[in-house]
Amino acid sequence: MKKFLVVLLLAIVLFTFEETQAEAFAQSKSEEEVQAEIGSEIEKYIESLDLNEFDRFLQSVDLPDGMQNTSVKGLISSFVEGKVPLSPQGFFSYLGEKALGALSGTLVTLLTVVIIAVMSSILSGLTSGFVKKQTIDVVHFVFYALVVTIVMVKVASIITECKNFCLSVNKFSETIYPPLITLMSALGGSVSTSIYKPQIAFFSVIISKVIGNVILPLFIATIAFCLIGNLSSSIKMDKIQSAISYASTLIVSCVFGLFMTYLTIAGITGGMVDGVGIKAAKFVLSGYVPILGGYLSQGFDLISAGCVLIKNSIGMIGIISVLIMIFKPLLHITIFSFSLKIVASLIQPLGDKRISDFLYSVSNATKILVTAVLGSGFVMILTLILMVVTCNVGVL
Repeated sequence: MKKFLVVLLLAIVLFTFEETQAEAFAQSKSEEEVQAEIGSEIEKYIESLDLNEFDRFLQSVDLPDGMQNTSVKGLISSFVEGKVPLSPQGFFSYLGEKALGALSGTLVTLLTVVIIAVMSSILSGLTSGFVKKQTIDVVHFVFYALVVTIVMVKVASIITECKNFCLSVNKFSETIYPPLITLMSALGGSVSTSIYKPQIAFFSVIISKVIGNVILPLFIATIAFCLIGNLSSSIKMDKIQSAISYASTLIVSCVFGLFMTYLTIAGITGGMVDGVGIKAAKFVLSGYVPILGGYLSQGFDLISAGCVLIKNSIGMIGIISVLIMIFKPLLHITIFSFSLKIVASLIQPLGDKRISDFLYSVSNATKILVTAVLGSGFVMILTLILMVVTCNVGVL
């Protein structure tokens, strides 16, 4: 009898062990199947999105090596899989390459200015005892005109680059925000969608209008006053230049500051309302639908998680694109401004004071463009961050 009980106990233990192994194998297999199912569903969602316009826009942007020749859908898939297509080394290498290119183009221009200023000083020293003061003034005016012409060519290229930046902002807004709003609507973010949709259109228009029709004309006016104010020592225009610079900075700060404040408050409020609505929908689906409620809730979670991953990936691609968009004009303006200050300090003891004052005034005037570009970039990045975090609370 005891032997029979021992054999029976061993049989039960072996059977339980085998059943546990079978259940563990079945569970591990189901997890693999679920992961494969999630991956296939996300790929279906990615393929169903219309990203052709955004793809064409990215092809026109000078992206780093890790993101070039890759479609938007391929970049989204990389982010979803946890693979960042751009390494820190590649990003900083890209920045260094662009900085060297901008510096080399600026150095040629400013080296020419230094040579002209030195020639003006040498000629003035050689002829000071032989010619009249009026003749010396004419010679100085000729050299001053040469310097102004060279600097204005570089200023014109910077203005053109800022105009292209405005066009890029409009094109960027038209291509990236529609798929983000579509995904937010699919997640149930109706309140956030109603907030972002008109505000983004307003933002695209106001950036192009403020920078193109207000900031750039004020910058051109400042440059004109810099030129006139340094023609002669009797002409004083520095106060007018300071007033225009202050007005430009105030306009940019007020417009972008008010827009960011409103968008932040409205976006956070809309995201909270949508998050509560999504959680309530999941609770109703799982609690009040008999028998199938739990399965439907799990399916809802699967679809929502896929949409969130895609939305966040598009947002990250957009943030990287914005950083690259603002980097190019900001780099050129900053290097040009800093180089002007160095050249002005070098030629002040050697050449004509009017030339060094003109260069220093132009360098100060470029702060207007730096403020406008930085403000535009910060607003775009803030908008993308708000859209990325919207609906995440109710799903994750």
